[in-house]
Amino acid sequence: MKKQFISLALAVMMLLGVTGCAMSTPSSVGTIGGVDIPAGVYLLAQYNAYNTASSAAELATGETASDVKAVLKAQCTGTIGDEEVTTDGADYVSRLTLRSLQYYAAVEKKFQELGGVLDDAATAEAAQRADSLWESNGDLYTANGIGKASLETYLLNAQKAQACLELIYGENGSNPVTEQEYLDYITNDCAYLESVQLPLFDQSTYAFATEDQKNEITALAEQCRDELNAATSESAAYLAAMDYVPQAFSVLGSTVDASQAIYYAGSGLYTPDDLSSYDDGAGGNTLTDATAQAGLGTWTIVDLGMSVMVVRQMDPLEYGDVSSYVESNSLLDALKSEELQNTLYAEGAALEDGLSASALKTYSASKIKKTV
Repeated sequence: MKKQFISLALAVMMLLGVTGCAMSTPSSVGTIGGVDIPAGVYLLAQYNAYNTASSAAELATGETASDVKAVLKAQCTGTIGDEEVTTDGADYVSRLTLRSLQYYAAVEKKFQELGGVLDDAATAEAAQRADSLWESNGDLYTANGIGKASLETYLLNAQKAQACLELIYGENGSNPVTEQEYLDYITNDCAYLESVQLPLFDQSTYAFATEDQKNEITALAEQCRDELNAATSESAAYLAAMDYVPQAFSVLGSTVDASQAIYYAGSGLYTPDDLSSYDDGAGGNTLTDATAQAGLGTWTIVDLGMSVMVVRQMDPLEYGDVSSYVESNSLLDALKSEELQNTLYAEGAALEDGLSASALKTYSASKIKKTV
């Protein structure tokens, strides 16, 4: 249910935790829109921004992402929001940090405006994630002047963002998504796919199929496709997987038990985010283009590189109703999280900047440590 907001938070949190600053340093870097920005939250946002900048930096031979001074001086080119930016690393970090803090403040304000209250499950999840991240990265956090309490604070902010999604667009929200909106999304933007995958990669030897092996496995896929197109059993795909997947492994010189082969068959609703993994780079989609050409309900073959997929597209409403898909596929999140996220970024950018220049100087990006 939480992939958009959780993925945003974890992309930050797994890189760095927050606060635990020495008594001689400020505990806050000021405010944005009247929302206090703890020093630890600032450090977290800054460190994440640094890692993004280090990936965008044009470093000289011998320089690495761990060379903080080099990264902050290097030219960085990338996207900040919708803007293409080319600037030095220090400015790039500063811009990304501010954008992250503006989002943080916007979430806090929106949550308060909506009268949000986090339930025990949400707070417990934030605490558990903080414990886990601290256990694996505590030394790095400490080296950067960071305490676990601020890590948990930022994780709670992510939970508040998720709560805002429900408070606005959920069933009892201020602007709930209608059943017709869900139905249109399911039928027009998603795809219900059934599939059996025959491997072209041997995970035991880390070797791809040779040309001869690939031809043999493709021939098996064609047999599987023909058998499935003639089948009437609802469990035909799983039975086919038990038959053809072990044969494909055998061609690769490996083995798999028939009871494990069923995991190479599957069915379900693919959201646009799921389908994006199969974009062909030319405006098309490897899966849905093939299934559309074959026709609804007709099995076809798609070469995915790592495997040959025998797949067909079906009418999703034959396998579930709107409410079941909303719950099982996190459709509220898939349908509205990006919209809310963009709104929060825009609202955050419009908030009054009350950050302290002296506090920001105290926590300069030049003091970032990449190793313990």
